[in-house]
Amino acid sequence: MLSSLVTKRRQAVALQRQVRALEMFLIRYGLLAVFLAAVVEADVVPVLAGALDHIGYLNGVLALMFLTSGALVGDCLWFLAGRRYSTRIQSKRIYLRLGPVVERLTSRFGLWQIPASHLIYGTRVATMLLFGIRRLTISKFVVADGFACLAISTTLFALGFVLSASTTQIIGHVKRIELFMLCVILVLGLTFHLVSRITRTRFAGSAEEQ
Repeated sequence: MLSSLVTKRRQAVALQRQVRALEMFLIRYGLLAVFLAAVVEADVVPVLAGALDHIGYLNGVLALMFLTSGALVGDCLWFLAGRRYSTRIQSKRIYLRLGPVVERLTSRFGLWQIPASHLIYGTRVATMLLFGIRRLTISKFVVADGFACLAISTTLFALGFVLSASTTQIIGHVKRIELFMLCVILVLGLTFHLVSRITRTRFAGSAEEQ
């Protein structure tokens, strides 16, 4: 119990340090830093940008433009990597672990998996790679992901702006929500699979009796 509390405390301190370092980076280099950081991390940066806009370090409209553009560019890089290096990527251990999950989600949601991946923990990069491997047209990808990037960036930016005094807590909640969404999707998928199998078995049994 005590060791668990100590571990959580250390994680919280580490997160605060990382957030502070990223915050200073955004303050020092402004909109360019917002764009570059959003290419790499599209969840934490909008929250911090909203908080910085609230205290006057950033222009809100421009920050949202740079956030959305950065997130979209980051996703496009993964998408293009999937198109160009499909065979090599599919043989990697991390894709072998996450790929089947994303495949199942994509079979359920279709193109909607692109915006859904912004909310489901651990599926975003794999989703972009998968649609690149599947050779989705670039125009469709940009439109679908562009709207998703704008929506999620605006939402997180607004949270950071309104609750600027609690950015670390917001970031922690965002990560937990993404993880919760992943668990919910996996449970629903497993339930649907089991129900489908039971239904098919019963129908097969009825057909044999007839």
